[in-house]
Amino acid sequence: EQASTSITFEPSSHLSMEPTPAAAPDSQPWYKQLHWQIIFGLVLGLAYGVLAAQNGWGAFTTAWIKPFGTIFNTALKLIAVPLVLASLITGVASLSDLRKLSRIGGKTIAIYLGTTAVAVTIGVLLADLVQPGNAFSPELRNDLVEAFGGDAEARVTSIEDAGIRDRGPLQFLVDAVSANAFASFSNNGAMLQVVVIAILFGIGLVQIPRERAEPVLAFFEGLNDVVIKLVDIVMLLA
Repeated sequence: EQASTSITFEPSSHLSMEPTPAAAPDSQPWYKQLHWQIIFGLVLGLAYGVLAAQNGWGAFTTAWIKPFGTIFNTALKLIAVPLVLASLITGVASLSDLRKLSRIGGKTIAIYLGTTAVAVTIGVLLADLVQPGNAFSPELRNDLVEAFGGDAEARVTSIEDAGIRDRGPLQFLVDAVSANAFASFSNNGAMLQVVVIAILFGIGLVQIPRERAEPVLAFFEGLNDVVIKLVDIVMLLA
């Protein structure tokens, strides 16, 4: 006699082929979204700046408003080097084929040169069309020259003293290579050197055995995640 087996499903364990509705994403009102808040801050800051200039609130603004802007700019400088370093190292180390890096690098340079050309063109065209200096009175122009003329002359003098005008066409390649990595990390003006260091470090991680590279890569991936959270905090401050 052939034995027969019957399988029954209790109501609590009933299998349904109907798709389970996805959980609704956390939605915020549009005015609470970060990018809109930043835009509101820009508009309010512009409006306050106009009112402060018209009503002579310069001393109050310098004492009570400017420090927050200084803190924001300093915070951006604080996270700039760790962000570039960690993101580039993890990005390069994730490539198994270094030929992909050359293609990505070529596209990056092309996009950089293209966007730079577009930005310069837009700036020159707007300056020629709008001519913002013509809206100033002669008295205000003289005041601006007296206030900032010395700074402009000092910058020209520093450029001449540094011999920048006499530099060769390939000097930027020399400047891109750092003699001291830690000195470059502490100088936001040496960002190109930080980029080169990060790319070379990432290439080194690709070329060593995977089991030796994984702990180092995990450290920089964790650092990258932390820096991204710091960026969110700084943007909330904005």
